[in-house]
Amino acid sequence: MTTQAKTAAVPVDLLCTGLYVVELDRPWIETPFLFQGFRIACDDELQVLREYCRKVYIDVNRSERDAIETVKITAAQRKRANGASQSEAAAEPRFDMPSQRQLEKTAGVLFGDAIEPDRKRFQVQVKAAVVSRHQTTQAVIDAMNRARMGRSLDLVATRQAVEHMCDLIVADPSASLWLNELQEHHDREARHAVNTCVLALTFGAHLDMGGRDLRRLGLGALLHDIGKTRVPPELLDKTGPLTQEEQDLLRNHPEAGYELLERTGNVDRQVLEIVRLHHERWLGQGYPNGLLGETIPREALIVGLVDSYDAMTSGRPYREAVTPEKALHTLYGEAAETFGVDLVQSFIRCLGIFPVGSVVELDSGAHGVVVGSRPGGGLWPTVLLVRNPDGELYRKRLLVNLAAEAQRLREGKSRRVRRAVEPSAAGIDVSGIVRREFGLDKGIAA
Repeated sequence: MTTQAKTAAVPVDLLCTGLYVVELDRPWIETPFLFQGFRIACDDELQVLREYCRKVYIDVNRSERDAIETVKITAAQRKRANGASQSEAAAEPRFDMPSQRQLEKTAGVLFGDAIEPDRKRFQVQVKAAVVSRHQTTQAVIDAMNRARMGRSLDLVATRQAVEHMCDLIVADPSASLWLNELQEHHDREARHAVNTCVLALTFGAHLDMGGRDLRRLGLGALLHDIGKTRVPPELLDKTGPLTQEEQDLLRNHPEAGYELLERTGNVDRQVLEIVRLHHERWLGQGYPNGLLGETIPREALIVGLVDSYDAMTSGRPYREAVTPEKALHTLYGEAAETFGVDLVQSFIRCLGIFPVGSVVELDSGAHGVVVGSRPGGGLWPTVLLVRNPDGELYRKRLLVNLAAEAQRLREGKSRRVRRAVEPSAAGIDVSGIVRREFGLDKGIAA
């Protein structure tokens, strides 16, 4: 049974590490945190909260007991110092203690609490993810080729590939998300299908989906655009305005995909609905049926959301790619109309405000690429440092878990992300780094 949330408003000067923040006194998007829900991990996070807010609301159930007691004692001491009676001082602020702590699932668990994570261990995980990605890519390419030639689809290899990828992502999604940054030479639609599958499985696991439901979500995500095999390639690559006839043809691809898969006779209804309804939107402006809100299956909304995110961050012939951080801001700003505010906020918590693959500048002036991020990690992801504060390339790139560093070092010694930057502005080729850093050019096709 889920423990009901119990919140309390706390002035920022009373905050301490261990408190779980669920609401600010200003919109999240106006702060570096962007999303709701994180536990204060270090003095640097306290400083950021004090810069932006006057008070915040904490979830007592998710906060550490010692932190709650610290706030109560400090508040009582302040009351007494201001002349309030002891009984009044003890009464405010009022906290109800939880019966038990709530545990959180986190992405990036591979990096643990080590300031400098084990690169060899991560490399093993990356290589395993490469093999899984290669198998999944070949399976979806085969399915697309069969569909283009009008042959019946054999989804045995596709299901097996999704199951293998699902196992890897449930264990830790960092390596698989890292590989989404590869600029592969495969069919663009196949690459997008695999990226969407990785993101959907990562998000589904974050939402506590498991077993058959998670595998079905992954399969639906992998095959969500199979209907585009019925669309002329020149239309998919067209950069100019579409005619009404072309728009109708393109918008028919969810129904076409549904029909292709239904004819196989052995595809779960949940997978079919994902394929048919992944372009439905929260306020009814989607297609093919113009469904509203909760009448849209959650799995279809999830795939539509991650599909949009990958489309924005990968680019299209008619649109330049944007940074992961900008894509999340766009999704957040449009959430009420597109996928629902709750689902979008959950997705941002899942990926972190600086998702894997983001190029970031630290407050030290150094630049790096995010390779892992915990929900609630905020400005402290795990970063592969590429350029030092003087702008020079590191001879040996250092993998740093900023959250672990912040927890162990004194204030002023730890580093945090200052901002996201365009890869070109920092002179960083993310795809090239992904390939070279962990030996992906040596013997394993990516």
